[in-house]
Amino acid sequence: MNIWRDRLHRWLAPIARRSPLSPNAITLIALLINMAVGALLYMRWFFAAMVVLAFSGLADAFDGIVARVQGKETRFGDFLDHFADRVSDAFILTGWLLGNEVRIEVALAATIAIGLNSYIGTQLQATWHEREYDTVGRGEFILALMIFPIFSSILYQNHWDHLTFSGLRIVEWMALLISVFAFFGVSQRIRIAARMERR
Repeated sequence: MNIWRDRLHRWLAPIARRSPLSPNAITLIALLINMAVGALLYMRWFFAAMVVLAFSGLADAFDGIVARVQGKETRFGDFLDHFADRVSDAFILTGWLLGNEVRIEVALAATIAIGLNSYIGTQLQATWHEREYDTVGRGEFILALMIFPIFSSILYQNHWDHLTFSGLRIVEWMALLISVFAFFGVSQRIRIAARMERR
């Protein structure tokens, strides 16, 4: 996802230079949009949620671009951005899990996995003062939750939502897939931390 981060910066930098909103204001607006995405997913308005999530993804990136091009980077802004991302992840994931009626054990596994992946990424930066984008992280999680609602919508429209394979519904397998990728991201970041410690 790192290549897209660079491209977004190039594309949005001219707009960011003229933005009347502060980076922190944009962060809070993105948070509110993400909370709305969670509500839309919970109500099973899957296609509307995807559209709004794409917009919120741009807003999530835009705050940092505004901060850099306008010279307004602050430690509080960085803190607020990380906090808003964690709250956004919780709302979006919970909305999708509840909207699809994923069983509690699978929902907990996905929530714990995403939470740990988010935490260890933030802790990596806090400990070594370096950002690491070459691992499975939030970008991949958001991408999955832009694609998964398509499958959710197809399942519900065709009344396939209760089909099971090996005792789990399709959406529950999807939630487990998110968990596996998140734990893979955790293992990647642990290896990076060990490598940084040896430097």
